[in-house]
Amino acid sequence: MTLSRSGETTETLRAVETFRAAGRGAVLTLSCYPDRPLTSLGDLNLVFPSGQEQSMAQTRAFSVLYLATVALAALWAGRDDLLGELDRLPEACRPLLKDNADLTHDLGSDAAIDRFYFLGSGPRYGLACELSLKMKEMSISHSEPFHFMEFRHGPRAMAGPGALLVGLVSAANQAHELAVLEDIRGQGARVLAIGERVTDVAFGAGLSAAASDLLYLPVGQLLGFERALHNGCNPDQPENLAAVVVLPEA
Repeated sequence: MTLSRSGETTETLRAVETFRAAGRGAVLTLSCYPDRPLTSLGDLNLVFPSGQEQSMAQTRAFSVLYLATVALAALWAGRDDLLGELDRLPEACRPLLKDNADLTHDLGSDAAIDRFYFLGSGPRYGLACELSLKMKEMSISHSEPFHFMEFRHGPRAMAGPGALLVGLVSAANQAHELAVLEDIRGQGARVLAIGERVTDVAFGAGLSAAASDLLYLPVGQLLGFERALHNGCNPDQPENLAAVVVLPEA
């Protein structure tokens, strides 16, 4: 399986071509624009136009492609229950954006915050990496992702006054992960915990982790957007970036 918003990224195209030339198996492609090079390379090519966006920084596209991979996994596993949960995501997401607009604005506009750390474990570490990337791209801010338990050791030295920790708290490890955040809060850092319950931003959706992990994205993306405005950046046109990475022929 290969994913590309544009369907034109050179490294992705070359990877698929190399894989196919070696006869290593079937190829499934997921992208957001039809009639692009990638959409003719797979044995099955899925296009999700709802992921199209004008911004260079992928927010809508990432969320759409992430949701698509979860839905495909549910189909392959025969998990009709999970597919039913995915149908409930829009109703769970709308209040997240509405109810936390002021919070993300205040944190993004706080000039006392000069660095951001996104913490997550398991699948949420990948989401922490993505949200940290969005903060870097959109607002040109210092931002790094870490595993929860890793941060408690060496990285915590960086988290004093001026730092904001955004914790993607899981239901399974909530007690341990909230303890990490409280430890770091005690040394002067700001903390924003996102999770199903007992957190600063709570989904309260009653969904399984496989379905609700997508709900960590909107508030984190909105925080990057607000920080970009505070820094005087155009969040849709990040510095030194292009919408598609196209490399010259070897």
